[in-house]
Amino acid sequence: MEETKEIIIIGGGVIGLAIAIELKRRGAEVRVISRDGQQAASYAAAGMLAPMAENITVAPMLELCLKSRWLYPEWTQKLEELSGIDTGYLPCGILAPVSERANQEELLKESNQKIWLDRDNIAFYQPGLGKSIIGGWWYPEDGQVDNRCLMRSLLQTAQALDIKIQEGVTVKAVQQKQGKIDRIITSAGEIAAEKYVLATGSWSSQLLPIPVRPVKGQMLCLRMPNQPHEPYPLQRVLFGDNIYLVPRQDGRLIIGATVEEVGWTPHNTPGGIQKLLAKAIALYPGVADWQIEQFWWGFRPGTSDELPILGVSPCENLYLATGHYRNGILLAPVTATLLGDLILEGKSDPLLAHFSWQRFSHHHNGSLTKLKRNKEMTLLNNSSPSNNGLNLSLQVHQTPSQTRVANSAIDSSNQITSEDTLTIAGRTFNSRLMTGTGKYPSIKAMQQSIIASGCEIVTVAVRRVQTKAKGHEGLAEAIDWNKIWMLPNTAGCKTAEEAIRVARLGREMAKLLGQEDNNFVKLEVIPDAKYLLPDPIGTLEAAEQLVKEGFAVLPYINADPLLAKRLEEAGCATVMPLGSPIGSGQGIKNTANIAIIIEQANIPVVVDAGIGAPSEAAQAMEMGADALLINSAIALAQNPPAMAQAMGLAAVAGRLAYLSGRIPVKQYASASSPLTGTIS
Repeated sequence: MEETKEIIIIGGGVIGLAIAIELKRRGAEVRVISRDGQQAASYAAAGMLAPMAENITVAPMLELCLKSRWLYPEWTQKLEELSGIDTGYLPCGILAPVSERANQEELLKESNQKIWLDRDNIAFYQPGLGKSIIGGWWYPEDGQVDNRCLMRSLLQTAQALDIKIQEGVTVKAVQQKQGKIDRIITSAGEIAAEKYVLATGSWSSQLLPIPVRPVKGQMLCLRMPNQPHEPYPLQRVLFGDNIYLVPRQDGRLIIGATVEEVGWTPHNTPGGIQKLLAKAIALYPGVADWQIEQFWWGFRPGTSDELPILGVSPCENLYLATGHYRNGILLAPVTATLLGDLILEGKSDPLLAHFSWQRFSHHHNGSLTKLKRNKEMTLLNNSSPSNNGLNLSLQVHQTPSQTRVANSAIDSSNQITSEDTLTIAGRTFNSRLMTGTGKYPSIKAMQQSIIASGCEIVTVAVRRVQTKAKGHEGLAEAIDWNKIWMLPNTAGCKTAEEAIRVARLGREMAKLLGQEDNNFVKLEVIPDAKYLLPDPIGTLEAAEQLVKEGFAVLPYINADPLLAKRLEEAGCATVMPLGSPIGSGQGIKNTANIAIIIEQANIPVVVDAGIGAPSEAAQAMEMGADALLINSAIALAQNPPAMAQAMGLAAVAGRLAYLSGRIPVKQYASASSPLTGTIS
């Protein structure tokens, strides 16, 4: 492993390069690791510096943007001096035409940063606007920069300052140890540094479970016509309704940009380009006859509140600079300055508090509900046609008070002697039932069911939490992770490579939720969409890699004794054979193979999938399974909390029955009362 005392910047876009240059100019040793700098949103942007034209209303965000805009003249001048490359910075003002009559109250808010122009005046500022335009706002202090020229200047400046840039290197994982980044695992080997900065834009959530998502934007470039010694016809940056036109000094006209929540779907589309052209022509009809020069698209790093994530992270030596959404180019100078102060001098500008990652954490927001485990809870099932009008009242006690006697071992003299606990990867649990978090009718039903079951391990689909899939909104905050052990799972992964990446995200998600030492992962590799059967080859391949990376791997498999043995030999913490297809409720259909797996295994065997009733849960435990994982049978029941309690009791009963030793099966009857010494 390569060890350095450098500060490593992960990400080679405008934010990463700006921070690297700032740190280097202050005397730090810096390295930039970039997977593909050309894919950065920085190259796809229009380069507007428009905090006023964009009408940013969130006070801290407006302050941040204005501070950065005023840094631009000096910042770009230094870059141009160091690189010899023009950045295209131009404090040209921005014109925002409107097609509806301006509100009189808005007109009264005119200032030196915002001036209303009526139809005649706006035509003087920019002739040729669409017929529907009745006036507009002039923002004299906004401007633009040529983002591609800026990127070339940043790269040349970095080279002039002898900053090492490793292009084409992928960071595969960020390894933590005792609350710090211990090293990063890259396609070029392992690297350890003193400090790290995450500036990977839309790709940030692939390394850490932070709420940054890709928001696709399509753009195009036209070539403006002109005659010798005459200016180009469009002189002003036009900021319209979901459209902007940015004329460059070399005759290009940048038109953008769509806002599409389509995940990582690439490419330009006819619909997207048509929408841009229609709006552009309505705003400035002359563009209809201009030459189309280029199309492109990019992914903005969006957050739920459209504000960036800046400053410290949950890891002591990792800093965050991501989620800049539509304002990455604008915010580059101020981000570099604030992060430089924080990293090198320990000075945290009060402004950074508004952009902390903690605003997304339930630990930070006291208004978010936490799951409270009471010693005793009454669950009332309301009368409804689905339960035949019965009103069921259950007293539910939490583990271990519910099962203290049952969770005990029996010695050779048939005496209950000590606690019979479940141990996985060195961690001990009282309950042998694991539950899931999907398919419940509501978050409340899920919370009640977890309590009622007495379980201590809950599995969570990493991808669904990351994307806030239906039924998973707020799930991470709904459970008290101080009392429940998280089992991140790789649900939805079709290949070993996908599963490995999602497992790494799951480990980071657990850390962010307070479980610093949680290295558990439920490994699922399922390419089969119809029957949802796990891929044995992909599962083994992924398990071997994850074990090498220090994970406690709990693989979901077919009831295959040979595969189970191979996974045990690979170092897995458990094996999890399916009883029958997942969600089918068919019960234990693979008893013979599961019995062989249990007989041969030296690690816990967890029966996972297919259990539909408490009798089937008890059956699996009576066979000698160490634990159960049950989700659908509980979540889809008419009364999920009641079924959860039933499954918990069944797991206890089945375990105690297994420890007690059942009577042998005989072909003929055997009287339960003695035949001798009877009264005749």
